[in-house]
Amino acid sequence: MDAHLARMLSSSRQCRCCGATFAQLLSLSCDRPDIVPGDLEVQDNTAVFATNGDVLTEDFCRFGNLRFLRAVLAIPLADSRGEEFILGTWAGVSEEVFMEYFDLFELRETESMGSRPAWLSNQIPPDSSGPLACMLHMRPDGQYPELQVSEVNHDLARMQELGLDLEELLIFLHAYGHDLASLVYDA
Repeated sequence: MDAHLARMLSSSRQCRCCGATFAQLLSLSCDRPDIVPGDLEVQDNTAVFATNGDVLTEDFCRFGNLRFLRAVLAIPLADSRGEEFILGTWAGVSEEVFMEYFDLFELRETESMGSRPAWLSNQIPPDSSGPLACMLHMRPDGQYPELQVSEVNHDLARMQELGLDLEELLIFLHAYGHDLASLVYDA
């Protein structure tokens, strides 16, 4: 394993440009589906059915007639002994999937839903076009479901299949505005 990647995975790093702390498993997170305006306030999950109109919570989003669930998109890191780059994303789903997931969410039984079609609702990488067809795989113990890109010719599908090497990972992080030197080298 590359020494820089090993250090990035085993010690805390703080990005000098944004203050984000990366520790062990690297991750980025989208705070809302791309279509949802930045001024829509994040509310408690109970607001999904207690409030009319558009609602954004940490785990759910209702925007017009669109429905979204918080999900993760994992990209393996090549030559890292199974480590993954984790992206917190949003999955666009049908009303039926949204309701079923919501009903099982608090019980931590969403895994019983199996896999469902969904759309990646964030532009990843940032210059890509979206939304992107995916399968949403439910996971045990209340973990967020995982998105697997369905469009085999898309760059994200290739990344999920082959993984990212250190240079590709750094390019990816740089595309999101992170200071590469502070992520790789000691401050």
